[in-house]
Amino acid sequence: MKKYLVVFFLPLIILTFLTVLAHAHGVVGKRFIPTTITLDDPFPSDELDLLKVERGSKNKEGRETSVGFEFSKRLTPDFAIGVGWEYLFVDPREAGKSDTSGAGNPEFSLKYALLRSAEREGILSIGLGVEPGGVGPRRVAERATTLTPNLFFGKGLGDLPDSLSYLKPLAITGSFGAVIPTPKRTVITKIEDGEVEREAERDSTKIAYGFALMYSIPYLQSFVRDVGLDAPFSRLFPVAEFNFETNVSRPKPGHTTGFFNPGILWAGRYVQLGLEAQVPMNSPSGKNVGMKALVHVFIDDIWPNIFTWTPWGVIGATQR
Repeated sequence: MKKYLVVFFLPLIILTFLTVLAHAHGVVGKRFIPTTITLDDPFPSDELDLLKVERGSKNKEGRETSVGFEFSKRLTPDFAIGVGWEYLFVDPREAGKSDTSGAGNPEFSLKYALLRSAEREGILSIGLGVEPGGVGPRRVAERATTLTPNLFFGKGLGDLPDSLSYLKPLAITGSFGAVIPTPKRTVITKIEDGEVEREAERDSTKIAYGFALMYSIPYLQSFVRDVGLDAPFSRLFPVAEFNFETNVSRPKPGHTTGFFNPGILWAGRYVQLGLEAQVPMNSPSGKNVGMKALVHVFIDDIWPNIFTWTPWGVIGATQR
């Protein structure tokens, strides 16, 4: 527990010096779409998940808690690269096994915005994630390298007719991708009672998909009707995320896990904070409710001449 508290509260103390109300990121037209916690957002950006915490639901394999970060950097206004890492705490359900922890494999990403429509408040992007296998210790990290091509989208409902004005602050984002292990079959060597044993494990290819619905209080007050909310409530985004994974190859083809993640996001000029519950939607997903939290920093607003530098020149803060 002490390890969780130290990792969680130290960045929050630092962030008290950075928090200022104003504009933020992920803007298309007059729509700001904040970074969601469960699903990756569709915007290439210069941003930092300074702290990302997930306390997963307990399933038949036990419970996993992760604490990590992710950094993303644009090389052009529409293309960004990223790197992420997390430290894992594993509480196995199997009798005789003790709790363990360790660094997971790093994750690298590419993201490119194919299409933006300011009038329709929409964006469409493609991406690729790579997790090199075997970097982290065997007790917590996967052995197989994973490739994850993705399609991302975001759409605000500001183009609805005026008769539905109170629905205009709604926005939807989502992603659809494949999780492809390479190789699909991994051999694990164990030594038990002085004898060497080898076990073959097969990793399934999966389809990962989901969407998020959010309601923008800033959009409501700026473009629909000012309902008189002051800070900090004027910067809130109630959100509900749904994410699923379905196996499309052995073992267990057709096996699906899914989660409903209701929560709240708050966005300032330099910082975004978020908190969500993780509710399993079927028995393979787990039994109880988990938790997710996010501390997200807009680094191109803090030091635009530094963090928006590229070999081709300074591209400036994310367009609004």
